[in-house]
Formats: sequence, C-alpha cells, structure tokens
Amino acid sequence: MNRDLFNKVIASPYFNAIPFWEVWFGKYEMQRNKYGAPDKIENTIRMAKDLGMSAVNIGGGIVDTNSYFGEIHSTEEGKERYSGGTLCSLDQLEQRPLPNWEQTLEDLCSNQKKVSEAGIAGIIYLPWCFHRIATGMGLENFCYKLIDDFNFLKTCMHWIEERNRKAIRAVISEVKPDAVLFDGDCAYKTGLMIKPQLFKDLVYDETVETVSLLKELNIPYTFHTDGKLDDLIPFLIEWGFSAVHGCEKQANDLSDLIDKFGDSICLIGNMDVVFLASASVPEIRRETEKMLIEGSRKGRFIAACNTSPQDYIPDENYLAFCDVIKNFGSRNR
Repeated sequence: MNRDLFNKVIASPYFNAIPFWEVWFGKYEMQRNKYGAPDKIENTIRMAKDLGMSAVNIGGGIVDTNSYFGEIHSTEEGKERYSGGTLCSLDQLEQRPLPNWEQTLEDLCSNQKKVSEAGIAGIIYLPWCFHRIATGMGLENFCYKLIDDFNFLKTCMHWIEERNRKAIRAVISEVKPDAVLFDGDCAYKTGLMIKPQLFKDLVYDETVETVSLLKELNIPYTFHTDGKLDDLIPFLIEWGFSAVHGCEKQANDLSDLIDKFGDSICLIGNMDVVFLASASVPEIRRETEKMLIEGSRKGRFIAACNTSPQDYIPDENYLAFCDVIKNFGSRNR
C-alpha cells in the first residue's frame, strides 16, 4: 500500500521504491473538476489514489495556533498574497488566546481514520518559529530586531514553539498521524536567511524541546523550506528530522544533496513548477525520470514538486509528471 511505502521510505535507509507526496498542492481547479471539492477528505483520497500519492495533508492546511501576524491582500485577479507583518510588541503575543481545538481534533481523527483505511499516510502540518515570526514581522523588521533586540526574537520563538507543544499534547498525541510537517521557510537561493550561528542561537533549543515530544510519541517529523539546504540539513539531522521537502531545483543540485546527505535524511521534491508549466509533455516525462533515478540513488527519496503546483500548470503536463512517478514506483516495487 502507498501508506506502507511512505512509512518505510521516510524511516528506513536504502529502501528501493519511491513514494509520491505533494507537500503543498494548489491545483484546486483540477481537483475540483475531476474529484470534487478540495476541502472534503474523501475527494482528496480519490485524487491521491488516482494519481498515486502516498500521503496527504489531513488538516487542509496548517493547524491553527492563532499565531499568524502576517497581512494578506487580494490581487486584481482574486489571488491572496502576503504583504508584510504586523508583529512589533510582546503585548500582541499576550493578547492572543489559544484556539479551541475540540472541532479540529474531531475532524483530524476522522480524516486520519479515513486515509489510513484507504492505504494512504496522513500528515499534520504545524507552523515553525522562524518562519512564523519572520513573516509575522516582515523580514526587514525581523533583521533589525536581530541587532537591536535579540531577546525579543527569542521570546517570540519560545511563544510559537510553546503553542506547538500544546498542540502536540492536545491534538497530535490523540490523532497519531503518520508524520508531522513543520512549515519552516528559512532560506534563500544562496543559503540561510541569517548567519548559521545566529540561526542556531534563535531556534535550536526551542526546536529540540518541541520535537522531543514527537520522539516520545514515536511520530516522524519532517520539514519544509524553499532555498538552498546545505547549511540547514545538518541542523535537521541533529534534531532528528526524518525528511526535508523542497530541494528547490534553482537553489540545489539534487545529485549533490544525495551525495552529502542521502544517507542521513530523506529528501523530498525537486521538480520545478515553472518547468512543468512551460515544458512539453515528452520533456516533462524525461526530466521526471531523471529526477527519480537520481533521487533514488541512495534509497531515501520522495517524489514531489519543490513547491506547490498551481492551476497555471496545464493538467496534461502535471498528469504526465504523476504518471511517470506512478509507473517508476511500480517497476521498482
């Protein structure tokens, strides 16, 4: 089953098969037209089984911890876009109550049961402190605080992760998903957004304390970020992360990542969505095959786009990408 394959690859080295997990999925028009409303887990399961996906997000997004201070505006085309952050004082943190997770828990338990019965892995997503605070403040203000008031940022990091720990105790421990993903954008195409030592000073201890709860529950945990991964992956390995998603093609050489880190962590992604939108179907099939051959070289790779596939990608292009993954996995099982 796809769920078994996902769990084996994410946890075990040198497993000769490739699951498919689209960590972010934005082809909602295709999903709606072919399978029904995206917010119904039954429709997501139908799509996953048809496309050969091994895992799905069972929460429809990131678990709400009432910790988002980003601003969103709508474009003329009706798209929502991030437009900066409003966080500037600790008083704002103190005024934020914790959500009531009663309905969330009920929905997630139900969804996990359904995806498990369908033979698919269920994943719960959590925010991560660096990304949530950097976007909550806006990166320019965040960088000023690094110099002017480092303790403010440390307090903010603790506040985010303490909420994550409460969510793990109240929700994740009851749902028992197959894995947890931390949404953690923290890198540019050239490396971490801030110097590695500053990065470590900000997030290390808080992250260790949060993931220790998942270790106790024996739930694997994974990480997403765009950008270049070389400076980040050693931290993830030290923290015990099972996998990292993104492997952004414009910022990383997949072969190099496999050589450096493929023995220690499962890599997820690498297919460029701009390429999927503009290439021909034969080109997509060749490039997907190339990605799969290279990614599977050390036995721990999960196929995916490096970020969310959107509806600007022609359906026939995306379906060709999925078809190659499905057939490649069948050949190697």
